[in-house]
Amino acid sequence: MMVSMGSGSNNVMENFQSPDANPLTTGAEITTSPPNHHHRNISVEDVMIVVKSVVKNSNGSLTFLYGQEYEEIIHYSIKLVAQEFIVLMNLRNDGETKTFRRVLSSSGNSFVLLLDTPANIVSLFQKMRKARLQTHLTKWLLLLEGDDALNSVVRLQEFVNEGTLVVIFVKTSDGHMVHFLPSVDSDGVTRFTNKGKLGSTNELKEIFSPESQQKRYNLSGRKLKVGVKEFFMVIKVGKELPDGSVELLPAFETEILNLLRSTLNFTYKAYIPKDDVWGDTLSDGNVTGIIGMVARREVTLGASTLTMSESRMRAVHFAHPYLHGNFLLISRTPKEKNRALAVLSPFQLQIWICITSAVLLMGPIVYLITYVINKYVAMDGKAIDYQWFHYNIFRNVINQGNFIQEESLPVRVVLAFWFLFCLINAALYSGMLTAVLAIPAYETPINSLQDLPKATKEGFTVGTLAGSHYESIFKTATEGIFKQTWDLFNHNDRSKSFVSGTFLAARRILDEKFVFITSDNIGRLFSTMFGSERFHLSKERFLPSYIGIACQKGSPVNGALSRVFLKMKEGGIVDKILDDHDKLVPVDPSAKQVSNKKSPSITLTHLQAAFYIFLFGTLVSNAAFLMEIITYRSIKTE
Repeated sequence: MMVSMGSGSNNVMENFQSPDANPLTTGAEITTSPPNHHHRNISVEDVMIVVKSVVKNSNGSLTFLYGQEYEEIIHYSIKLVAQEFIVLMNLRNDGETKTFRRVLSSSGNSFVLLLDTPANIVSLFQKMRKARLQTHLTKWLLLLEGDDALNSVVRLQEFVNEGTLVVIFVKTSDGHMVHFLPSVDSDGVTRFTNKGKLGSTNELKEIFSPESQQKRYNLSGRKLKVGVKEFFMVIKVGKELPDGSVELLPAFETEILNLLRSTLNFTYKAYIPKDDVWGDTLSDGNVTGIIGMVARREVTLGASTLTMSESRMRAVHFAHPYLHGNFLLISRTPKEKNRALAVLSPFQLQIWICITSAVLLMGPIVYLITYVINKYVAMDGKAIDYQWFHYNIFRNVINQGNFIQEESLPVRVVLAFWFLFCLINAALYSGMLTAVLAIPAYETPINSLQDLPKATKEGFTVGTLAGSHYESIFKTATEGIFKQTWDLFNHNDRSKSFVSGTFLAARRILDEKFVFITSDNIGRLFSTMFGSERFHLSKERFLPSYIGIACQKGSPVNGALSRVFLKMKEGGIVDKILDDHDKLVPVDPSAKQVSNKKSPSITLTHLQAAFYIFLFGTLVSNAAFLMEIITYRSIKTE
């Protein structure tokens, strides 16, 4: 057990400022007034009852804050607990905001015993609420006395957050110690209830136990406010109601909220944030969207498939996640490559050049060998037709017979190897062409973030949901692949990359070159609605995401929701709701048309190159014929 004693001042608030102000005063001059012993009802014995009970019934730490008027009591109490480990913390000399924040947010059972005038205590809680320093990890023990004590208890109700554990002890004029415990009314406002006189330390043990704090809290009959944003097949918003709330139509997350409502017996109304975004914590400390509504305690819960993130959890807490997924890339299904030159695709350009060169050279070579043999070896004076040799060499290439009749052994050897060369090429070409026509070739799919630079060069636009967690992840990246991906977004015209709705993103994927970064849960909805054969979901899944309900920091609502979600997950209820919801997703008519298409074995697209070659040959033939006519007329004229 560690007991930390804060050095006294006339007003505890003199040593505290909000995080937006300058650090706490260090070594500042503090005006003090002599203790007023005449009106002081709290005694050392009263303080020791609380201190010893904390020491006995907890393993946490106790921080003692007090005003200058109670300095004598504090110093005498220190002597009485001298056998404990005591650490003196001078708030004036070591009183920075971060120190105070660290004390309040320390792990374990942390107690703060606050002894000061009622007005100073109310002022302290008012500033702590503004600075968002109240935490469910800290248990506040307030000692009040004086004529204004009971009024201060009422005023404290305005500044004590739901979930902040506060026990108020009031020393009455007749010498008795009465205590007040917090509760929450149906509207979520903290109320302090007078539990009467404090009889013994056993009652304190019951008050301090975490179990009793949980027993005193339930959602039965509560009227909650929920921040929502309309989202593709998840949250559907109807008409706006007179009180500013909106009607929620049947959808996936609406069913989740209704199940929580029936289980925990509360009612709720939905509200849309003014900026109509999911929200996040910005670099300047401001919090936007639904997350901002929860952080500012304008609503109790935040829904609309909110993804948990470190930046969001700095402003709010999340109940146990009810859904999880992974980031992926969604693009259109890779199109089949142009088959206009399919008949040329079995061989690369280098091979076609080599074969063409071989055909052009082989005719003259065979002709030359035959001519030399007939003139200088056989000396028979037999005439040889040069074009005849060329024609037969070409016939061999296309697997036609050879009409060259030559008895010379050298010519026969050359032709034998030429026939073998043509046979190998023809067999390879035939086999490769069959494979190319049977298995169509497609564009290179986009399967990872590393593929995006190449995709952008091919005309693709990288995009995601505007104001979403996906945008925030890439926007806040300072290095690595996420930063490189952020640079690929269109920042000159945000409407090109940052879409306002998921349905719009699906249409852009189908109608143009657009890569959409989202969750695999959205990818499943796209496939169900428009047809799985129209979308390509990247093989790479990155950055696992968890989806939950956002709650106010320190709110006991978090624990209540988490227990229900754990039971729902264990029983498979969330998966059942998700499956039922997927069955209700409307199927786009275009998806049925695509699924009914049947691809024939061979189409004109596959064979168009053959017709192009035939047309090219015809044009060359006509050009040659025309040149012959012109030449003939020219000769005749001369």
